[in-house]
Amino acid sequence: MDISAVRQQFETAITEIIDGCRINDNFVDKDMFRVYIMTIWGNAVIEPERSGITVDDLSVLHDYLNEEIAGVLGRGVDLTACYEHIMSKAGEDGLERLNLSAEHKAFLYHFAGLILSRPRVPEE
Repeated sequence: MDISAVRQQFETAITEIIDGCRINDNFVDKDMFRVYIMTIWGNAVIEPERSGITVDDLSVLHDYLNEEIAGVLGRGVDLTACYEHIMSKAGEDGLERLNLSAEHKAFLYHFAGLILSRPRVPEE
């Protein structure tokens, strides 16, 4: 699958995510957007077939998500930066503000640990 096929397959979902994260015409809730994108990525990695792709397509999906992330969060921001963000105090505060379940946060932190090659150390 090439990037145009991945774009066509995921474009509607990404548009809905951006619209759902929209605060007004000019602003998007960046924390919410990150959560949705990281969740898409995590689910695709765990079960690519449920996302309509194969394991071989994951790198193409990764590239596509990076394009969408840069379009919303700014040039040079990518999936790795989203995971880095949630490992920061500001990112942790954002997850708390969004009232994510403990399971969802654990899911995101698990992937952050894998991608960043470091586990999250809970603050005491």
